[in-house]
Amino acid sequence: MLKRVEASANAELDQVLELLCEALQPTPTLWNDAQQKYRSAGEWLSAPESKLSLLRPDIKYQGSTLLETVVRPWLKEEFDVDLLCILTTDKFRHPCPMAVYDLVADRLAEHATYRRLMNRKERCIELDYAQQFHLDIVPAIPQVAFGSKLLIPDRKQKVWIPTDPFGYADWFYGRTPVTKTASVQLSEARADVEPLPPARRAGDISPLQRTVQLMKRRRDLFFAGNGNAPKSIALTTLAAKHYDGEVLCTDALLTVLAGIQNEIDLTSGILVIPNPVDHAENLGRHWNDRSYAQFKRFIRRFTEEMVELLEMNGWDRIAEALESLFGDRGRGAVEKYARTVEAKRRSSGLGYAAGPVILTPSSTTATSTVPNHEFFGQ
Repeated sequence: MLKRVEASANAELDQVLELLCEALQPTPTLWNDAQQKYRSAGEWLSAPESKLSLLRPDIKYQGSTLLETVVRPWLKEEFDVDLLCILTTDKFRHPCPMAVYDLVADRLAEHATYRRLMNRKERCIELDYAQQFHLDIVPAIPQVAFGSKLLIPDRKQKVWIPTDPFGYADWFYGRTPVTKTASVQLSEARADVEPLPPARRAGDISPLQRTVQLMKRRRDLFFAGNGNAPKSIALTTLAAKHYDGEVLCTDALLTVLAGIQNEIDLTSGILVIPNPVDHAENLGRHWNDRSYAQFKRFIRRFTEEMVELLEMNGWDRIAEALESLFGDRGRGAVEKYARTVEAKRRSSGLGYAAGPVILTPSSTTATSTVPNHEFFGQ
């Protein structure tokens, strides 16, 4: 069982984790570039002269962009922006999935730049902006009489696959006290290209969203590029399922990890993760015996690491632990927090507590003096 500490005792570490999540997100400059390229691609697909125009393409974003849980992958700067190209087709019959896929791909290939950046994937057409981001364009059609549900083509199976990204987003935001209108009603007046949301600071998103970001980053380091790593949608669903309204991300992360561990302990065989908006879909279907065993080790170890972190004293030890857990941006978050505390103390004219802890920043030979750390653990 997890050893919990008072919420106030976690407040300092929570501020550090907020700074860490800030560092994991795309920079404002990178996000602005993604916004511009997303809009340009959307306008190209929906242009009046395009063959797609008769199908009234509706360009919207989905996935981690819609959930505001985007993080830059470990050791890389690229992140994914998922773009839906929703086409209005005959209401009484579904066209061939590959015909729709090829129609969108062919339109992109008419653009000299996009033709060079294009990679045809199983369920999307990827535009690869190297060292920046991937724009994953998913062709889709409405699933008639099913509200916000869509059908997307699967190139491997050459069939339509049902999906409900907007219903899922409604469920996800319903798990957090933050108000967010994520749903898209296909019957509403359509916008040809829905703009990407502005970049938001980590402090402006919910503890659940930051928890998902931290879980994805810890996964990246733990599995180190291993193909057995759990899918982001599986982690996101488990996190939202077990989140219990905690105000602090530290508490939320502990609650989520405890809930997942309890599910694992009560499950015989491989854990099934029903899609909350389509219970027939198992979001854990990618697991086999070996990869599921690795997932169980990941959850158990991450839980132990978080408990150890909350019981640590001394900013040097905490910085080292965060660096081990989340990469070099973990230490950077501690250093930034230390500088903020020091600046506030100087501006207020207060002195420093006796016996300060010295934290040596990794990027400079100078030292920063921070106040005694007495809040984590007994």
